[in-house]
Amino acid sequence: MNKTRIEFLSDAVFSIVMTLLVLEIKVPEIHTEHGLTDAELWPQISHLTPLFLSYLISFTVLTMYWVSNHALFHFFIKKTDRAIAFINMLFLMFVSIIPFSAHFLGVYPDREPAVIVYGVNLILIGMIGLWMLYHVLNHSDLVHKDLTQKTIKQAKIRLFLTPTFSLLGVVFSVVSIPFSLFLFAFPIIFNIIPGTLNTLEKVFKFELR
Repeated sequence: MNKTRIEFLSDAVFSIVMTLLVLEIKVPEIHTEHGLTDAELWPQISHLTPLFLSYLISFTVLTMYWVSNHALFHFFIKKTDRAIAFINMLFLMFVSIIPFSAHFLGVYPDREPAVIVYGVNLILIGMIGLWMLYHVLNHSDLVHKDLTQKTIKQAKIRLFLTPTFSLLGVVFSVVSIPFSLFLFAFPIIFNIIPGTLNTLEKVFKFELR
């Protein structure tokens, strides 16, 4: 299996899915006999706030997954096998569902089923990402030899954070939906912002070895 072809396909899917997110936000069309005044149009825009919030969270989450997928293929995977190709396709399959689950959440932002569907979507993507990492680490012929134990442990932590906090978000949806959305977004800090785990090590005085 050619690693470059898998990476190109992944980049293409992510670019399409991220574009589809914004296409779900429609410009309000109000038809009245006397026309629509500016004062009447602003409330219609404000009704789109949940959709824009869902778009913002989902675009950032997809950015996190893209960065994670890119790092996995660039830093960890030396060469691919058929299993990696199929695991990655499964990963992309659930990434492609994000526009649906994000739109569902944007249309019904205060409903528990919408939060659960969105959360389960994130959990599945995160678990498949973990599966791919462990598959690579368990096959010495596929993984780069110069990886440090610290790098491997930090990768595992980052990949564990997303499905773990997404599961917590699903559980807490019965208590507070805004808190659930916060939990969905929280792992982004550690997956996108460079050096966050190193900073935690210094603050709490522990080391990942």
